[in-house]
Amino acid sequence: MVKKIKIAFADDSILQRTIIRAIVAQNNIFDLLYNCSNGQELVDQLEACTELPQVCIIDLHMPLMDGIETANRIREKFPSIKLFGYTSSIKDSEIEIFHKSGVQLIFNKTNFNIVLQEIHRFFTTNS
Repeated sequence: MVKKIKIAFADDSILQRTIIRAIVAQNNIFDLLYNCSNGQELVDQLEACTELPQVCIIDLHMPLMDGIETANRIREKFPSIKLFGYTSSIKDSEIEIFHKSGVQLIFNKTNFNIVLQEIHRFFTTNS
């Protein structure tokens, strides 16, 4: 049996959280450990968990703690977790700051299947 890539997701959109839950449930590559509504909730989950995800997919714009602050905190406290950004923003300045916060790649919110394919490719080529 192939080991699944364990992921955590943070997005304030209930629609996006529902989509990722449905897509992950239909595949055998990923295991969704945490599906959070904001960055603070994700950081709290990680601090309290017994099993860390390998990947966190983080929305840029969220209440309480945005994606940049979330990425900075996770990178500082949990450096083994790979971070990926997820946004509908097209502002180059925001994207640049998001990259500097430690995210490996930043994906547009147009097709979540592509996001998962690219993360799978990242793990198979960088393992």
